[in-house]
Amino acid sequence: MITHAGRRRAPARGARTSGERRADRAARHAFRSRRVRIGSVAALLLTAASVIAAIDVISAMIGSSLHVIAYRALLDVRWNGWETRAISGGLVLVGLVFLLAGLLPGRSRVVPLHGGVPDVMMGVSRRGLRRAIAAAAEDATGVARVRRVRLGARRVKVVAETPVRDARGLEDGVAEAVGECLERIRPLRPRTVSVRLTHKEG
Repeated sequence: MITHAGRRRAPARGARTSGERRADRAARHAFRSRRVRIGSVAALLLTAASVIAAIDVISAMIGSSLHVIAYRALLDVRWNGWETRAISGGLVLVGLVFLLAGLLPGRSRVVPLHGGVPDVMMGVSRRGLRRAIAAAAEDATGVARVRRVRLGARRVKVVAETPVRDARGLEDGVAEAVGECLERIRPLRPRTVSVRLTHKEG
């Protein structure tokens, strides 16, 4: 089996107008991941804690505390013990996860595209972009089938099969075809193209 790798950086685009830059910022914000799942988990935990505390407070106000929270048991806890430290460390870790999830951007299912008007935001699904890249790679000379397309934040990796035993130079043609496809679609973030060709028997 003969394998080769090639890489091609997308050509630089010309100067963009202020309207196009505003359109890019609007698309980047509109298609940003909202972290719905982890936000829902945090909201459920906070809601549960609030309900428990409210039950305890309200029941104490009417003179019949339910003691949902075992305050007396907390007084007997060894706060310098390893169990307490482990629980505290776990809570701190969970808090840091939620904090980082709120601060760091997640991976959106939609890839924002360059636009010319801030009020018109365009995007393509990650699956749709991978399919377009695979179709462009399959149209390149010497490619029998595209096995996999990985779409990263800064890089596109294409793994394809070729019936040609000596495939030197073919990977550059595949990278060029993929680069032209990206230029037509115009994703907001430029990506480097990496190609690996494997020999296909028969």
